[in-house]
Amino acid sequence: MPDSSSGASTDGAVNRVAKYTGFIDGSEYLQAILNTPKNLTNRLFHRSNAAELKEDAGNHTGLLPSLRAVDLVGLGVGMMLGAGVFVSTGSVAANYTGPSVIIAFFIAGVCAFLSSFIYAEFTVDLPFAGGAYNYVLCSLGEFLAWVSVSNLLFTYVLGNAAVMRGFAPYFASLCNQPTDFFTYQWHGYTIDWFAFCIPVLLTCLLVRGTRDSATANLIITVIHLIIMVFIIITGFTQAKSENFTSNFAPFGWREVFNGAAQLFFSFIGFDAVATLAEEVVDPQKDLPKGILGSVGIVTVIYILMGAVLCLMVPFDMLDSSAPFTSAFDYVGLSWAKYIVAVGALLGILTGVFVGILGASRLLTSSGRESMLPPVVAMVGKRQTPWVATWSIGGITCHHWPIHLF
Repeated sequence: MPDSSSGASTDGAVNRVAKYTGFIDGSEYLQAILNTPKNLTNRLFHRSNAAELKEDAGNHTGLLPSLRAVDLVGLGVGMMLGAGVFVSTGSVAANYTGPSVIIAFFIAGVCAFLSSFIYAEFTVDLPFAGGAYNYVLCSLGEFLAWVSVSNLLFTYVLGNAAVMRGFAPYFASLCNQPTDFFTYQWHGYTIDWFAFCIPVLLTCLLVRGTRDSATANLIITVIHLIIMVFIIITGFTQAKSENFTSNFAPFGWREVFNGAAQLFFSFIGFDAVATLAEEVVDPQKDLPKGILGSVGIVTVIYILMGAVLCLMVPFDMLDSSAPFTSAFDYVGLSWAKYIVAVGALLGILTGVFVGILGASRLLTSSGRESMLPPVVAMVGKRQTPWVATWSIGGITCHHWPIHLF
């Protein structure tokens, strides 16, 4: 039976640790069954606080604080600045905004900043692994926290799998081959081994250590930013001002806001930085810098990418499926499509990399709270949550070499 010294008390309060010693007789077992609705209700709406989260973290081997502000900025930029910018910019410009895509990016960036301010404040108050899960747990209770973390995990895992499927086509384009060159058909399914092998390799690196992982991500992200800057500068050399000024908002300002709503999804990812709060050396200073800094850098890059695209090509001639490749073809710089492909590949790698990293910390926090089996919160010798990391990495790659959709 539950030990009254450490289990649920008679007044319905929920204590942190319950020790089970079995039941003395059948009547005690029956009483426990009758108390189940009350105990379940108490658990569903129980709200934790910072002291309880700290206690939960103390009951497990802690994660190693090794990250600085520059690492967090690199992780945030790596997550947000993915391959999608090479598609979403042209799609929104062609169908919603025209050259005013830069205004739409600015609006989306402001909204992302407002959200990131909230995350920055919460991470300072609750510097533990888990991010949004912890915030909901402490403010709205365990049931809504479980609903939130379930949605977040689905978003990360399915998003990673979908993004990873873009690697093979871009790599084929880089090799001057058809986009389906590295995939093949099997009983009506499309087999993509890049979508299987790369998440496995990234998971191995993440299990090796957060410090090493952040350094690798930072190197890739810096190279990715250099390529983005190169694309922007090259595009501006082919700019024509009349493409930008002749019809700045051709679909009306209402559509600019509709476009901004779509472009906001390009900023999703800064929340992954918040999940790493426990692994930051100085969370009070470095977390706000990392979250806000990454959003700021990405906002500037997005605005410049939108500007250069619409300066090179009239908005009504944009190819929304491959806008930058077609734009460089339009101005006679066909070789630049290879640079675009490299940028997209690097964006896919860092996006999936940080996605697995963030989702594994959400899973770790859930295990600490016993919302999932505590084994998922197990920390290895390198002070990384290896069970949670391999769980997320395994789910990402397990059946996604087969494209079901």
